[in-house]
Amino acid sequence: PLPHPPEKEYHHVSMKTIHQNPNLFHVSTPINIERFASALSIHPNRAFVTSVVRTLKIGLWPWADTNPTGDFPETWDNAWANISSTEEQQFISDQCNDEVEKGQHSPAFGPDLLPGMYSTPNIAIPKPHSDDLRLVANQSAGDFCQNNMVSKSETKGARLDSL
Repeated sequence: PLPHPPEKEYHHVSMKTIHQNPNLFHVSTPINIERFASALSIHPNRAFVTSVVRTLKIGLWPWADTNPTGDFPETWDNAWANISSTEEQQFISDQCNDEVEKGQHSPAFGPDLLPGMYSTPNIAIPKPHSDDLRLVANQSAGDFCQNNMVSKSETKGARLDSL
């Protein structure tokens, strides 16, 4: 089965922020969860199916620890990326607005991060063989990046690809 977050994560300051700002943290999926669960009602691995249904309802960040070394800050603004052109800035702004309209990103809520939030540097890079741009959210940038919160020993190899 997919793992539950560690118990300490339920007591992290980010949980209070999530509960106090539900408009910023919408979990959505195009999957009809009840139909999905019904279709898998006779699947032999009930524990796995139950864990997948749970994650479709509440979200998932497997094998994550929001303070893996004990020195991660409570909140971290990692939005340092220099945008080299007006075109790139407009592209990133347009992409963000598009994601907000689709319900994939939260709407703006002010200039400061809320307790427990980490920001991610977003950059625009050229697509291969094209003049178009691609949006990249660099979750590996910096010492306190989100990817450093995921256990490498738990995720190395094909483990995530074999879910």
